Amino acid sequence: MSTLKASKQGLELADRARRRKGWTKTRTLAWWQAAHTSQATVRRFWRGIAIDRETFIAICVAVGLTDWQAIAENIFLEDEDTPTAPKLTNAQAQQDWDQSPDLIDFYGREDELTLLENWSIGDRCKMVAILGIGGIGKTSLAVACADRLQDKFDRLIWRSLQSAPTPKDFLQDLLRFFANAKETVSIDNLQQGINQLIEYCQQYRCLLIIDGLEAIFLSSEGKIKPQTGFYQTGYEGYGEILNRLASDRHQSCLLLTSREKPAEVAMYEEASSPMRSLGLRGLEIAEVTELFKAKGCRGSERELQEITTLYSGNPLALKMIAATICEVFGNDVRAFLQENTIVIGDRMRSLLKQQVDRLSELEKEILYWLTIEREPLTLARLRDALLMPPPFSQIFEVLSALERRSLIEKVVDEVEVCFTLQPFLMKYLLEELVEQILEEFFEAIESQDIDCLKLFRTCALVKPKCQNLEDLNEARLLSRLRNGIWRAYRSEKKIQLIFDFFIPQLQGKSDRIVGYAGSNFLALVKVFGVDSDRYNWENIYLQ
Repeated sequence: MSTLKASKQGLELADRARRRKGWTKTRTLAWWQAAHTSQATVRRFWRGIAIDRETFIAICVAVGLTDWQAIAENIFLEDEDTPTAPKLTNAQAQQDWDQSPDLIDFYGREDELTLLENWSIGDRCKMVAILGIGGIGKTSLAVACADRLQDKFDRLIWRSLQSAPTPKDFLQDLLRFFANAKETVSIDNLQQGINQLIEYCQQYRCLLIIDGLEAIFLSSEGKIKPQTGFYQTGYEGYGEILNRLASDRHQSCLLLTSREKPAEVAMYEEASSPMRSLGLRGLEIAEVTELFKAKGCRGSERELQEITTLYSGNPLALKMIAATICEVFGNDVRAFLQENTIVIGDRMRSLLKQQVDRLSELEKEILYWLTIEREPLTLARLRDALLMPPPFSQIFEVLSALERRSLIEKVVDEVEVCFTLQPFLMKYLLEELVEQILEEFFEAIESQDIDCLKLFRTCALVKPKCQNLEDLNEARLLSRLRNGIWRAYRSEKKIQLIFDFFIPQLQGKSDRIVGYAGSNFLALVKVFGVDSDRYNWENIYLQ
C-alpha cells in the first residue's frame, strides 16, 4: 500500500485552507469525519509523517484542496520503507484532550493567537487568562491556541471545571496524568499535591489548560456588594494552586478561561510580569463575513457590518442568528435587518442568565439603568439616576466588578469616561427587566401589598423628567409591560381597578418611599388609555 506525506510548502497551503473553513489543525471533528479517518491520523498529517495515500487525499479534499499533488512530497513511500503508524515519542504520548471540546468551526482570531503564543512561548509566561462574556469564544480560542502550541510542550492536559471538582480531586487527577498512572494518585493534603504539581512543572515544559474557572467562583446573587473572582466555600484551594503556579519557579504555562477575572490574575498582572490576561472582544467584520458565507447567508458589507455591531461580534450569537436567517429569512441578511430587532437564541439567553443571576443587587440595578437610558452614561449621571445612590467609592467598586465580568464597556473621550452595554446584552436585560417587573406586579396584586413593587419603584419605565411616550425605547418597554398585564387579566375594567387600588396608596408618601412608582403608574395609565384625571397626581411624588 502506498503512502504520502505533506511537504513543508504543502502544509502551508493546508494551513491557509483550514483557516478559510474556520477549522483548527487537529481539534475540528468535522475534518476527520469528512475524511473518514481518525484524529490521530490528522495529527500525523500535520507532523509530516507518511500516511495511507487514500487517506492523505481524503484529508486534503475535506479541507477544500482538490489538487492534493501540490500538498504531497514528490515521492511515493512504500510500507517497508516508511511505517504508516510510527511509534509516538514520549512527549507525543503525554497529551490529554479528553475534556476538551472539538471545534466545529473557528474564524479569525489570528492576532489573539499570535499574542497568546508570544506570551506563552516568547515571554515564557507562567499564567495566561482568556476572559470575556459568555459566547465570546474563550474556550474555542483556548482550543485553537493549544492546538497550535501542542508540539512546543512536553506535556499537555486540558481540564474543564464545569463539574466543579474539589481542589484535592483536581490535583489527584493532574498527578495521575503526569505520573502516567492508570490508578488514582492519592495525596494526604493539598500542600503535598501542589508541591508535586510544581515539581512536574519544573521537570517538564507543561501546558495546563483550565476551562471555565467561573464555575467555582462565589455568586453575588442577593448580596448588596459584588464579589468577583473569589472562590466558593471548599474551593479556596484553587486560589492556592494559582498562587503557587504564578509565584514559584518553573518552566510551564497555565492557560485558563473565565467569565470573571480571578483575584490572583488581578493581583499579579502587569506588563512585565509572567501573568497576563486577554479580554476577548468580538469578531471583526472580515471574520463575520467569512462566518456568514460559510453558513450560506447573503448580505452586503454594510449589512454585515450592521449585524456585527448589533451582536458586538459575539461568535455564538452570530452563529445562532445566521441559522435563524437561513431558516426563517431565506438566507437573506437584509430581510432580517428590516425587522429592526435583535433575536437572542435559547443558548445565548441561558449563558447571559447564568452570568446576570450571579450579580449583586446594585450591579443589577446599574445594568438596568444602562438598559433604560440606552446611551453611554457618565458616573455622575448614573449615580443621579439611582433611587438611593451609594457613595462614589461604592459605585466605582461596582463598575469595576462589572468590567471584570465583561458586562459593561467604557467609552472614553477627551473630557470624560462613560459606561454602556453591548446591544444584544441590552436586549436581554430589557426582557429580563420586564419579566421581573411583571412578576412583582402580579405578586403585589395577589397579596394586595404595594411593597412587592421593588424594581417598579427603583427603575423608571420612562426616562426621568420625561413623559414622551413616543420615544422608541420607552414605547417598547411600556408596550411589553402593557401586553404582559393584558394577557394576565384581559379586561380593561379589571386593570382600571388595579390602578384604583394601588395609585391612591402613593398619595402623601415621601419621595424615597414612592421612588419612580408614581411616574411609572402615570405612564401605564396613559398606555392603557385610562383617564388619568381619575387620580390626584398633585399629591403623588413624580420623579
